[in-house]
Amino acid sequence: MRRLITFLFVLSLLGAIGLTILAPTEPLVQPVQIAALILFVLAIVDRIFGLFPSRRGNKTPRSQVVEMERLYFRSMREMLSETPNFVQVTNDLQRILSIDPYYKNAQHYLNRSILLQAEEGANNGPGARTRNSTEFMRLQDQLIDPEPNIRKSVVMELIQYGEDAIDPLIALLMDEDSDVRVHAATALGWIGGKDAVQPLMVAVQDENPYVRRYAARAMCWVVDDTAIEGLIAALQDEDSYVRQYAARALGWSQDRRAVEPLLKLLITEQSNDVREYTFTALDDLGEKNVRVERPIEVKD
Repeated sequence: MRRLITFLFVLSLLGAIGLTILAPTEPLVQPVQIAALILFVLAIVDRIFGLFPSRRGNKTPRSQVVEMERLYFRSMREMLSETPNFVQVTNDLQRILSIDPYYKNAQHYLNRSILLQAEEGANNGPGARTRNSTEFMRLQDQLIDPEPNIRKSVVMELIQYGEDAIDPLIALLMDEDSDVRVHAATALGWIGGKDAVQPLMVAVQDENPYVRRYAARAMCWVVDDTAIEGLIAALQDEDSYVRQYAARALGWSQDRRAVEPLLKLLITEQSNDVREYTFTALDDLGEKNVRVERPIEVKD
């Protein structure tokens, strides 16, 4: 509906301008001007009060967000394996899209999975992909392209090379463009591997909050015992998303060193989402039925 209103407003505005300049005496001039004004006011009111909710307006329950992320991570790891199980990937991505039809690049990868599955059946052979070294070198050359969008697009192509792409992706974590760093952090989480852990922990301390968010989320997929202290420190990050993903990663680490810091976080944490993730993390660590009252916010 928002797009329709915007389209009609632009159309009526152009019509009003055209008629005013070319045929100011035409009887249609005033109605078109009034229509343009009404549509403009309607668009402004919608922006302020949200008269027409967007197609993503309904908030997905937290439990389903967690499920989608687990399925998405599993399908990406499976797509990167030497012999992908395309049936599993297709099922996982279809489940994601049944919850959220616009989730990340799920539709793109679903289409690709179906295509590769069809090719596998046609060739009556394994689904393993060959790695073209010439193509890989071309992608590496693009890492220094002056255009950020080019460097960002390289990330999505690099992930098909699995752990061979870790070094180039680590290099992109140092990129001057924050969007490139965000994409590199996400890709390192998908690929995994112990070599990705410490570079991602450095990214968790990035000056840009979005880079820290995605690096902390990627740590959920690659966390090991070397990352615990850094993730505990991230529980104090000023950005609530960083804190909640750090808490989740600590829960998935199964490392008991995280229990006390998570309990301390609950004493002061005001964010509902962070508290929910923290309770879940403690549950993952074996601390069942933890009860910590919501802290009283002290105002100066």
